[in-house]
Amino acid sequence: MNLKQLINKSVYGTIGYISSQNDIDVLEQYIVYNLPVLKEYKQIIVATNYSTLELTKVNSQLWKKYFPECVLIDSSTNRGHNIGTSDLDDLIFDYCKENNVKWLCKSANDIIIQQNIFNKEVEEADFYYLNGIGYAGAKIYNFDPARILNEYLIDHFYPQTNFYFINVSKTDYLNDKQHVTEVYKNVHQSGKTVWEHGFKSCEGLLRECVERNNLKKYHLITQENFIILLNAILKYNIHDGSHKNIMVENICHFHFNNESILEI
Repeated sequence: MNLKQLINKSVYGTIGYISSQNDIDVLEQYIVYNLPVLKEYKQIIVATNYSTLELTKVNSQLWKKYFPECVLIDSSTNRGHNIGTSDLDDLIFDYCKENNVKWLCKSANDIIIQQNIFNKEVEEADFYYLNGIGYAGAKIYNFDPARILNEYLIDHFYPQTNFYFINVSKTDYLNDKQHVTEVYKNVHQSGKTVWEHGFKSCEGLLRECVERNNLKKYHLITQENFIILLNAILKYNIHDGSHKNIMVENICHFHFNNESILEI
């Protein structure tokens, strides 16, 4: 199956945090860059939290300028980076559940996508993802490409939450909301970090969803490109496993918009 076929039957759900007019200006640049791809989706859904309520109208005007029929979901709370991201992911996912959306392409405002993504051939699956890997993960396997391909991707199924396709109709729910809320309550009371209170991470919660629902997985990064990615991680000593500013399979988590992109 061609990935364009999957895109054409999916809704595009993107999340983000808006703190200033500058964030709006940068977001517009990303939207314009992505327009040729975004126009191929069935629908656009945007979930956002803000530093001030005044920015909600500005964000709405921006998205409606390019996608008049898009669905805008504004979060009533902002519970920080990790918990807040989980909340926004749930807003997108729950909307799809409630409206019988079968295929969701979950993304983020700082993702850019090249049109060549349309040419990618994929197998039939329920979940298409980019597996995270960093220097520490590769070191466990002595930086051996064969071991990483044959063992790491099985032992360390760590799907990135900023870009994936999921068959919503085959799932029960996305995140364990009780766990998320319990962690947030403990953090709020103690002042400690989410990690000190055992937060499973957004990636860990997504992994639980896929495994709990026995979804058939398909890794969007080919073995050849995964080895190239691994070599780049070793060469540049990249410890962050989320592929920031790395264009791989025509998808880039362009987190540092003032820095260059490494293309795989």
